[in-house]
Amino acid sequence: MPLEDLERFGVTEMHLENAIADNSWRELMKFEVERARSMMLSGAPLALRLPGRIGGELRLVVQGGLRILERIEAADYDVFRHRPQLGGKDWLHILWRSFFRAGRAD
Repeated sequence: MPLEDLERFGVTEMHLENAIADNSWRELMKFEVERARSMMLSGAPLALRLPGRIGGELRLVVQGGLRILERIEAADYDVFRHRPQLGGKDWLHILWRSFFRAGRAD
């Protein structure tokens, strides 16, 4: 994470070393999740324009990334104790969104 973001939200090395998920950490993670989501969604239309396998693979990457962000949010941004992981239902969700709802986060 950018040092300027850590400083902005008052997150220190101690947070990382001791797995501290306090309000400062959660606000930082919320900010970073929203930034990542925004970047992924802004790039998603490219995957719709690319033909064939490369477009399909890029849609899967975007939707997989968006699903991980959803998992981070569901863990209340405590990635120390709740590592975001994808299971079978997640992969079905990702496939569905990749090919029928590409470029959308819902």
